[in-house]
Order: sequence, then structure tokens, then C-alpha cells
Amino acid sequence: MARPRYQINRRDWLDCLDWLEHQLALPHWLTMDEHPIHQLGLMTLQECLYQWREVATPTDELCQSVQKILDTSLTIDDWGRLRKSLSARKRRRHQKRIDEKQVNITLTPSAHQMLVDYRDMASCATFSEALESAISHALDELRESQVKDLNLVLLELTQTLKASELITMVEDYLTRSEQKRSLANSCKIAHQLFLKRPDRSSLRLVRDRFIEDLIWNQVHLKIGYQSLGLFTD
Repeated sequence: MARPRYQINRRDWLDCLDWLEHQLALPHWLTMDEHPIHQLGLMTLQECLYQWREVATPTDELCQSVQKILDTSLTIDDWGRLRKSLSARKRRRHQKRIDEKQVNITLTPSAHQMLVDYRDMASCATFSEALESAISHALDELRESQVKDLNLVLLELTQTLKASELITMVEDYLTRSEQKRSLANSCKIAHQLFLKRPDRSSLRLVRDRFIEDLIWNQVHLKIGYQSLGLFTD
């Protein structure tokens, strides 16, 4: 097995444990009989996680010990997904720090008065709290609506494809996700499952995970599916 490019370290300790715990809650390792994780055992890994969780500040020796365990238990694809997850968390933290910086905005007198009235009536301490209180629910509804609408569009686009056309498109997308590692690639596992067991159920799983990846890219990375050039008129 090729050596993983990522090394467990103290800085990412808790994030790595979070990722491992999340993987154990997913079904994909259970469906992969040949996965090296089964040499260790899912229950054994869970027990290890319980013990590792007790260590808030690990030593370099502990990180190296955990690395040796995971070297033979995770695939290159697993390591890639772990790196991608850690990178996404770092981006979110960086964005949060940016979001917490104060900015100046210009309001019309009427907009300012509306904000003052809302702040007072809602018993908010600051204008920022008033804005967050007033629009957070509306934004959640808009995002949910955007996801639903995009899901319907992508379902319509993919339902008319032949199985061979869909698989070719997914393989094209996975190649792009290798070149641009920020792209989601949850459909990779579904694609591998389809190659092992090409039936309607596994094909539907490929399509669903493919759509989920495209939606995630658009919502979180602002990369629309149109820009990927996967669908042609």
C-alpha cells in the first residue's frame, strides 16, 4: 500500500477523531468487504476512539502510534477524504475569523430607521444581532429552496441519461475532482460499488450521490454544475 500523504499530528488531532467517528457512523465501510479497515475491526476502532478522545493534548508519540494503526487500516481514498475534510474545516474556521471582523455598511435613512425599530422591538443589543435575528431564518429558507430547486433540475438532467452515459459522466467528474481536490467526491464510493454490482439499485445510488456532490459544490464552493461542462445541450 502506498504511504499516505497525510500524517496525524497534534494540531489536527480532534478534527481527525471527528472524521473517524463520522466514518464509523456511515455504512460504506460495512459494504466494502475487502476494505483493510476490517483487519483492525470496526468495533476495535471504535474502542480506540473512546480512548483517544480522553486525550485532549496528544504527544508526538501518540500521534505516531495512531498513524501506524491507520496506515494499514485506511485506503488512499480514505486518506484523501480525510485531507479534504480537514481542509474544509480550516477554510470554515478562516471564513469565521473573517466574518467576525467588523465591517462598515451604508444604509439609507429609511433602512436605518427600520433597523433601529426592529432592534428595539426585538430587544436586540446591537444592530448586528438585529440583522442576524431578522434574516437568519429567511436565509435558511432560501438555501433550502435553492437546494430543492437544484436537486429537481439535476434529477431531470440525469434521469434521461442511459446508464452508460451517466457512468461516463460520473467518471469524467471524478477525474476533475482529482485535479481540483476541493470538489466533493462522495459519488466515488457509489461508482466503485456499481462497477462491482451493476444493477438498478447501485446505478440509482451513483446518480443520487453524484447529484449530492454537484449540489454541495454549488452551495459551499460556489461552483455551479454548468461551469464543469458535464452536461451538453
